[in-house]
Amino acid sequence: MKSIYSCFVASLVLCACQPSSALDASMASPLPLFCHDAGSGTVNSHSAVNLVADNFVFLEGPVWIESLNSFLFSEMDFNGPQDKGPRSVIHRLSLPNKIEVFIDNAGSNGLATDGKDLLATTHDDQGLTRYSLPNKARTEVLDSYQGKQFNSPNDLAISAQGDIYFSDPDWQLGSRENQTGMTGVYHLNGKGEVAVVDGSLQKPNGVTLSIDQHVLYVGDVDGKIGRYTIEGDGSTGQRDEFAKVDGPDGMGMDCAGNLYVTSHAAGQLHVISPQGQSLAVIDVAPQLTNIAFGGPDHKTILLTAGGKLFTIDSPIAGLPY
Repeated sequence: MKSIYSCFVASLVLCACQPSSALDASMASPLPLFCHDAGSGTVNSHSAVNLVADNFVFLEGPVWIESLNSFLFSEMDFNGPQDKGPRSVIHRLSLPNKIEVFIDNAGSNGLATDGKDLLATTHDDQGLTRYSLPNKARTEVLDSYQGKQFNSPNDLAISAQGDIYFSDPDWQLGSRENQTGMTGVYHLNGKGEVAVVDGSLQKPNGVTLSIDQHVLYVGDVDGKIGRYTIEGDGSTGQRDEFAKVDGPDGMGMDCAGNLYVTSHAAGQLHVISPQGQSLAVIDVAPQLTNIAFGGPDHKTILLTAGGKLFTIDSPIAGLPY
């Protein structure tokens, strides 16, 4: 998911520049310092799920921001006008439970960080947006493919070399036209070139990268989690099915390479090994949308579910979105 492999992003964390002891020694990608001594194991069905707050409308897109020592997350208001998607606010959570508005009227859904700024999928302008963390200034990154406006970009992942992978379903399209004729997954490379990863999915949603950044995972509304091999230039290969989860939504990744998938329909968090084995299923709450690891040791899991916010203490560290 993302540019947290710190030798490439020195402003985010200091890096030991070698794989975690929890990983196979053959993995070549350097990992952040917190993955060097990440712990072991995963959460399980008996892990305590802690309610942080329950007074929101609909939450999405959590991300841990190292420079703020805080989580950020999106709140979408489905009670108001929907022509350009719901009004959205980005909130800041300072653990354990201090919450304040960080960016008002952000138009955001999924959030990520490149170690310097906040990146967001924004449905109000149907694109990708960069927010400066110091002054919160908003800059458009991308809003179209071959002259055709995207639908309502939903989730994104950023590689160490700056490649952005994002899903574009039509959940927040509103009354606007689907100009691309599909609900797709896209790749934006460092040169600003855009390519379609997959245009055949029903409604692609959560996206994330494997811990070694060699695989892109994408969940679809039909319950299938697909994976795509990532080449050295950031381009992707053909899709193959990795796992099935009822109503997959957002995704997370721990330092051992285990995939975390939120089941929106069932309100459950699924933990899946790199080999596709189910390691844990945890009941959280209905409308479970997304997950991120954070906190001082990156072992606090933040979960967004409908209008509620939850945390789980993890025995292993994970990535910030």
